[in-house]
Amino acid sequence: MKKKLAIAIIALMVLGTSGAFAFGIGLQLNGNADDSFENRGVALTFKVDSIPLIFAVNWGFYDEVQWVGVTADYWFLNNNITTIGRSPLNWFIGIGLFGNVTVIEDDDTQLAFGVRVPIGLNMFIGNGFFEPFVQIAPSFGVRVVPSLGMENLFFPISLGFRCWFK
Repeated sequence: MKKKLAIAIIALMVLGTSGAFAFGIGLQLNGNADDSFENRGVALTFKVDSIPLIFAVNWGFYDEVQWVGVTADYWFLNNNITTIGRSPLNWFIGIGLFGNVTVIEDDDTQLAFGVRVPIGLNMFIGNGFFEPFVQIAPSFGVRVVPSLGMENLFFPISLGFRCWFK
């Protein structure tokens, strides 16, 4: 009896808090502003509206190279520029981290970590359900595998969207 009561209380707590925030999930296309092939790929992006953290899981490929990475960004500014129709257009800037594992066919594997500064525009359409965005995130870091070294400054650019569920 006590187990059933505990399970019911936990279920009510989970259901009660799930309505307290919205969750956005979507896709983004990645490239590099210098038109190199190194950062081209796709990503799954997600965010919870109650905290200004944005996450993405990235997958990229070019020629004989594939990479998988993660990003975590903190937007410290997300202000309204204007309203188009009834949809707010915002700009944002933040600070974030990235981590990438790159596999070069018949050669080696590289592991890199670094810092990024995402800057971009986002908009909420359809009563906040659909959020298209574009961003550029100047990034730099260190390569730790196969040998320690600095990563060159690069400029990943992303175009994507998130759908919000409340």
